[in-house]
Amino acid sequence: MQNNKKGSRFTFDSFEVTKENSKAFEKAKQFAENADSKSLALFGGTATGKTHLLYAVKNAIEQNSPELHVILTTTTDMVSYLTNIINSGGTAEQFREKYLQADVLLVDDIQDLAGKEKTQNVLILLFNAFYESSKRFMMTSSQKESHFGIKDRLLIRSFWGEFAVISKPYINAQLSSDNEQDKRRDELIEEGTCLHDNFDIDSFKTYYKNIWLFFRRYVGLFDVKRKDIKLIIILNDLKNELDRFDIPHLKKWEQWTCSLFIDAMLNTISSLDYQGYKGGFCNRGVLCLTPPIHSLHNTDEITINEFDERFQSYCKEIFESYYEDDEDF
Repeated sequence: MQNNKKGSRFTFDSFEVTKENSKAFEKAKQFAENADSKSLALFGGTATGKTHLLYAVKNAIEQNSPELHVILTTTTDMVSYLTNIINSGGTAEQFREKYLQADVLLVDDIQDLAGKEKTQNVLILLFNAFYESSKRFMMTSSQKESHFGIKDRLLIRSFWGEFAVISKPYINAQLSSDNEQDKRRDELIEEGTCLHDNFDIDSFKTYYKNIWLFFRRYVGLFDVKRKDIKLIIILNDLKNELDRFDIPHLKKWEQWTCSLFIDAMLNTISSLDYQGYKGGFCNRGVLCLTPPIHSLHNTDEITINEFDERFQSYCKEIFESYYEDDEDF
């Protein structure tokens, strides 16, 4: 995460300040500018701008104080690094030594530690060491309640200093316009309107892949523009139609499969800073899809090249699980 090239685009200047996030914005800016800042915790739901502000802090410190060593990471990356060390015969002390080299430690998605008690214990010692050495530490979390599997001591370490809560999703960073993106978006809006009026399975598959390619190419973490919301609305309307009505010339299992894939697309688009979709369109272009409850699969990660094959396999699986013995279908 620290080496993410897109991270350089997320600055305080490109952050859209609103009534709901202004407190978090000011505290993050103070944290970046003041070498004696207390630790800072930002809390908020999905797409509220927490990660943008984390990158903005990193970029501001590196620009104004290049002599300082800043580490920006996620708890997932920290858990992976700790696991690799332990599996290689190393110790938790070696893990802490890596991060204690930093003058400023920025940690995203602390809520992903829920249920990982041993890892939480290791990180409590690490964060405590930062506190005692008067180094700067900042974290983000989607929730501040401790009853979701996060130890009280870990949350207490986050409240040594300042905290702010962002109550409303953050949609649009002030990033430069892209004429090619605008043109392609308008084409997809028109295609989606036509599909809504005259739905058929082949047109759906084509449109679905075109939407996938659009978000994979143009949309990164917090890059969603307000105009892109029109595409999300079209997908949501299609899903509502599929869930509520019988579509002419469409088998029930095909209809359910279409709805399943739309739901996966909507979740991936709208949950880019949620761990389940970390590798989504802002990274490898992977779609995270949760199959029906009786599926033989667990949660799947599929690429766009696998779409047609996987779509057919889900149609077959849903048919065999729910409709094979029903003469009405």
